[in-house]
Amino acid sequence: MGEGAWSDGLFEAGLGDPEVAALVGWPARVARMVEVEAALGRALAAAGVISAAAADAIGDACDLDRIDLEDLAARAARAATPVIPLVQVLTEGADPVGAAWLHHGATSQDVVDTAVVLQVRDALDHLDARLAETSHRCAMLAREHAATVMAGRTLGQPAVPITLGLKAARWTAALDRRREVFAWLRPRVLVVQLGGAAGTGAVWGEHGRGVAVGFADELGLGLPDLPWHAERDRVADLAGALAAVAGVVEHVATDLVLLAQAEIGEVREAAGDGPGSSAMPHKRNPVHAAAARAAARLARGDCQVLADAAAGHEHERAAGAWQAEWVALPSALVRTAGALRRLDAALAGLEVDEARMRHNLDANLGLTGSEALAAALTPLLGRRDAQALVGELARRAAEESRSLHDIAGADARVAAVLDTSVLTATLAPEAAVPGATGLVERALAAHDQLVDRLGGT
Repeated sequence: MGEGAWSDGLFEAGLGDPEVAALVGWPARVARMVEVEAALGRALAAAGVISAAAADAIGDACDLDRIDLEDLAARAARAATPVIPLVQVLTEGADPVGAAWLHHGATSQDVVDTAVVLQVRDALDHLDARLAETSHRCAMLAREHAATVMAGRTLGQPAVPITLGLKAARWTAALDRRREVFAWLRPRVLVVQLGGAAGTGAVWGEHGRGVAVGFADELGLGLPDLPWHAERDRVADLAGALAAVAGVVEHVATDLVLLAQAEIGEVREAAGDGPGSSAMPHKRNPVHAAAARAAARLARGDCQVLADAAAGHEHERAAGAWQAEWVALPSALVRTAGALRRLDAALAGLEVDEARMRHNLDANLGLTGSEALAAALTPLLGRRDAQALVGELARRAAEESRSLHDIAGADARVAAVLDTSVLTATLAPEAAVPGATGLVERALAAHDQLVDRLGGT
């Protein structure tokens, strides 16, 4: 339970976000648990359960300066929860009134869960800002390259022409949808946990609801209808949202890695400060995109632990599943933010080789225009015959290593129904641009509306 107890040391490799690590690590966890204990004291006083003097005494006892984090971590490792030694430390030497009422009626899970929710609130703020930054960078790329023609690729093979702007617009939209999910998730996840020993709040009697209302108000969190000690759907929802962010990040990073392959060479990351390879000086590896993929995979692994744990909470409190959350949730938050951080770095200063994009289209013998040619011939020959003819022409182009334009232009069946100028215009990669740019414009308009609603750049 020490400061780096859940960390595997890979922050040095750039697979996490140090800012989020500071928000969800052990020192922050202890600070939040102390904050929760003090807030509970004030809520008890406001509800008339204890006196204002007792609440003040509890507040005095909740002094972080009295806590040795390493010692507390060692003691927590031997206890069922970190709250047991925490309460012991806070009450040692405290005013007798404060010591008598501190933690009154609460259970350890109330304190841990609520402290974690406070940490999650801070982390979600940071994650949303990261999403907004990365989405903005993708939107800039979409605007700049709305009409930059490149090969679309399906199942790893050249398909039909698209534009880089359309690809970036899709990235933008996917990241924006993650922001919308976070906005939906916040009021559902950012709620207090307060139910006492087994979720009944029996110790507070008729004051139970008042204590819970005051507790939530003190911490600026929502108040759930019921304690959720064993119902971890909120945690599962959060895990799903984080896993989806990691999935989007890895998708974009994978596109960047593939487009940067030497055989394709259509984009590459800005040159770094050091060599791209320890053994091969000529290499310029996509280091940020690779790190983004790695961090995203680590995050999804943590999220799977959380999803599995949500199903394993037995009766009124889990033995094992809950404790697994203590490690997996902060790690998932740190890794997801780290993946976004490295993806943003990959996109920053991304070098786009438009000439190489056109070269790759031409090197494919113009076959990416086969769909457009079949569509042009369909009204003249019927769909079945048009498809069969273009399929035959495409096979010949590949076999003879000649462009589809040359093969089609020399074919009497095509010449009988299409002028050469129409054929040329149909097979030009730029023919795909009007439809693509329209989609880009729509996506960017939606992006701007989302920024107006949720904030960001």
